[in-house]
Amino acid sequence: MKMLAPWKIATLLTALVALLPTTPVSAQGAAGKTVTGIEVEYVGQQSVAPDRILSNMATKVGQPFSQALVEDDIKNLYASGMVENIRILTEPAGAGVKVVVVVQTRSSLGKVSFEGNTAFSESKLRNKVEDLEPGTALDEGQVQLGQRAIQELYENSGFSETTVSYEIRAARQQGYSEVVYKIKEGSKSILREVEFVGNTAFSSKELRKQMKSKQVSLLPPIGGRGRIDEDQIDDDLGTIERFYKDRGYLNARIVDTRRVRIDDKKVDLVVTLEEGEVYSVHGVRISGARAFNVADLTPYLKTRTSQVFSAANVEADLQVLRDYYGSRGYADASVIPVLDSAGGTQVDVAYEISEGPKYLLGKIEIEGNEKTKDKVIRNEFPGQPGEIFNTPKVMAGKKRLENIGYFSTVDVMPTESDQEGYKDVNINVVEKPTGSLNFGAGFSSIDSFVGFAEVTQTNFDIGNWPGFTGAGQRFRAAVRVGTERRDLMMNITEPWFLDRPLALGGELFYRDMFFLSDYFDQSNVGGAVNLRRPMGEHSNLGLEYKAQNVTIDVADNASDELKTEDGEYFQSSIGLNYAHDTRDDLFLTRKGHRLNGGISYSGLGGDVEDFHIEGDAVQFFHLPFDSILSIEGHAHVVYGDDVPIFEREFLGGANNLRGFDFRDVGPKDSNGESVGGQTSAWASVEYTIPIMPQLRGAVFYDAGMVAAGEGDFNGDWNSDAGVGLRVFLPVGPLRLDYAIPLAADEFNDSSGRFQFNIGYRF
Repeated sequence: MKMLAPWKIATLLTALVALLPTTPVSAQGAAGKTVTGIEVEYVGQQSVAPDRILSNMATKVGQPFSQALVEDDIKNLYASGMVENIRILTEPAGAGVKVVVVVQTRSSLGKVSFEGNTAFSESKLRNKVEDLEPGTALDEGQVQLGQRAIQELYENSGFSETTVSYEIRAARQQGYSEVVYKIKEGSKSILREVEFVGNTAFSSKELRKQMKSKQVSLLPPIGGRGRIDEDQIDDDLGTIERFYKDRGYLNARIVDTRRVRIDDKKVDLVVTLEEGEVYSVHGVRISGARAFNVADLTPYLKTRTSQVFSAANVEADLQVLRDYYGSRGYADASVIPVLDSAGGTQVDVAYEISEGPKYLLGKIEIEGNEKTKDKVIRNEFPGQPGEIFNTPKVMAGKKRLENIGYFSTVDVMPTESDQEGYKDVNINVVEKPTGSLNFGAGFSSIDSFVGFAEVTQTNFDIGNWPGFTGAGQRFRAAVRVGTERRDLMMNITEPWFLDRPLALGGELFYRDMFFLSDYFDQSNVGGAVNLRRPMGEHSNLGLEYKAQNVTIDVADNASDELKTEDGEYFQSSIGLNYAHDTRDDLFLTRKGHRLNGGISYSGLGGDVEDFHIEGDAVQFFHLPFDSILSIEGHAHVVYGDDVPIFEREFLGGANNLRGFDFRDVGPKDSNGESVGGQTSAWASVEYTIPIMPQLRGAVFYDAGMVAAGEGDFNGDWNSDAGVGLRVFLPVGPLRLDYAIPLAADEFNDSSGRFQFNIGYRF
């Protein structure tokens, strides 16, 4: 047992004696008498001035003494953090009483210092203990939190052998203490190699693939590759054990892990395994089923007789049985797996079901929504009172509420109802900010420099002035101003029009575009109204009406062909679009596809009459080493006798044929300026690989054509190939590509081109 220093023992004894009960005068005898004075007496060192003690007390000189006030004073002084111990006594003083406050004050924090740190600067470490403010009362709990924060900083940076301790020392100034963090950094550990011992069923290479902790490559470690993360290693070892159990090795376990230091930086991890034998399934049995026939449940099971045993299959069987019962009203149904030896290396798998009663959905209680209307939450939550209680739908409703982005947390809890045969649902949400104001700038090889500002509110309520929140509508207003364009836009969408899953939207816009051509500028002003209805989990069907006024301002030196386009046009159009989207992520898609098909007609009055048919598709494939292959295609045909230039098709630039200038592929006038066509088609193949976090490299091939006639796909095909980088920034992805034309028409040269684009939010 560690002995206390003599001076600490003396201080402790003094404090105990001073704070023992004394009886100069009873509190009852002092009650009501006037307080003639208040004196502060210190046990041990004085680290807090008497004025600060008195400022935290309600008992004052000249006021009647009150035991209730004294008890409040004691609570307040403890809560202030300035005192370790306190006792308030009274002494007779003439016709009144004197109050004596006996305190043992806490030491104040003088400064925080660090010893042994070389990997991180003192300022970096001080940021981790910013709650320790000099001049405040010393709180050892905060000191320990700082110790853990410093430890995590080192471990997350690869210093797995670092130890952090602390010492509280007396400072030169009386009443103050110094906190010293002592750091033994060790060396920064890089995982050189993972070695497996005892594995015969699976190669070491196959086992390493199951781990997220990666060995350092021949290249210098970038990102987190090679860095040792102890928590991740523990997760990886559990994953390897599950890998074995999913393949029949019921008794497989990791019996030992060793870290072997190779040099000052590199460490090898040696994992010793006991594989055991492979078990197969002798028989599968379901017991306890009363509401349903066992024969109806068995086809859903993945575990089959004579198969190699798989823990993953058992887990899947448990979920499917619970969902089967839960979707049919048996919300309390439970399923327990039992494994029995069937001799040798065979096991019997039994699923014991406890059904419980069948329920209907009772009340749906909503709490925590101070801004969001109940109706918004109920619209997103599947199921109506009186329906059969469906546990999977309840959990799906929780996911939907999380995905709409209005709440930081969503708790959905089935509860007992006061109606027999019913089960209620309590939905408790914590709201979060849903509006944003964004400013920024972007660059692209198409429209050069652009500054932008945007206001969005995803939980908008047009009828709730002045807060305008709570109805689940989507609102956005934005402006873009640059050297080659000026845009204004405002739109609003009601996702549950008439309380149905039907989105009604409206938009107003103004666009000045100076980047389309060297020979003309274009301005669009107008508005649109649209309806969109979901058609299953991943599809939707949209209908839009748009009216706009388009102005084409042609330069004097333009060709006669372009000059005929000069003037103002009023366009009134209606369009129908179908989309099917299974992409796993909109910014960095690894798998899934997007399909779009649409038709539109301009001719509902105005100066434009044409008909459009277009379709596009892209498929993503997630390949080994987190590489991604995408294949994309697009086709568009415009039917009409006199199609204006703003309705024609163009290709070239950062968004399609990257080896060509913007809108430079297709028919040209006498000046060699693109005038567009009525048929276009293009395709692209791209392969990207990770280089480091937030950075990917790309190789690609593009091919496409634009023809003057409608439905003419026999035009001159152009193609290019190139390389690029994909940088994922907070405002959106940066795409930087360099492409060289492989086949081009007579108006395009074969030199390479850089194309770049920053995806600013708009």
